Amino acid sequence: METWKDFVSILPDFLIRSGFAIVCGAMIGIERERRGKAAGFRTNTLICVGATLYMLVSEFIIRQSGVMTHDPTRVAAQVVTGIGFLGAGTIIQSRGTITGLTTAAVIWVVAGIGLLIGAGFPMLGLISTIIVLITIIFLYKIEPRLLGKCNFVTSKIIYIEDSGRTRTEIANILSENDFNFSKLNIEKIDTKTSVLQLHYCDKHPSHHRFLSELWRTPGIIEITNIR
Repeated sequence: METWKDFVSILPDFLIRSGFAIVCGAMIGIERERRGKAAGFRTNTLICVGATLYMLVSEFIIRQSGVMTHDPTRVAAQVVTGIGFLGAGTIIQSRGTITGLTTAAVIWVVAGIGLLIGAGFPMLGLISTIIVLITIIFLYKIEPRLLGKCNFVTSKIIYIEDSGRTRTEIANILSENDFNFSKLNIEKIDTKTSVLQLHYCDKHPSHHRFLSELWRTPGIIEITNIR
């Protein structure tokens, strides 16, 4: 059992590292949340804090016992394994199309940042967080310059309103491909049929790969370009 003296001695270090973990996880989580990803603000914050806590537990056990009876790298290895399962759960294989790879990669990196902070390197963890945000945000913005300018087209998607199931499926597909479904133009043709207008780039394969998912969605009647 820890004594009051032990508690007072480890509390500042615990609060500093946990605080850095919360900040770093939240910074990445906010960016993911704004893009409507499944692993958003709370998920990434908890992953980073959790990884930090595991490393802290290992360190505090060694500090309390006074002998090197535990290998802290074993804890880190187990965290990496556990995060691998969590990341695998975010990868969705739907009708032959795989989505969620970026989310799984972000989760894996956030856990690494948490381990770095928990190992006693909070400033390096903060720098790593900034690097990850630059990678996610900056590269996303310069992608058109690297791959060439997009050629935008507008498509008309006609689908059957099947108790909201078709619309929900469409929303999930578009959300995974960085579309804001709430801002799209949807009009009713009749009581059972609706039409959705979608503006997207048809030049780069990664920008219109979602079309194959839509074609496989039950309830989709027609997808045509209108200009």
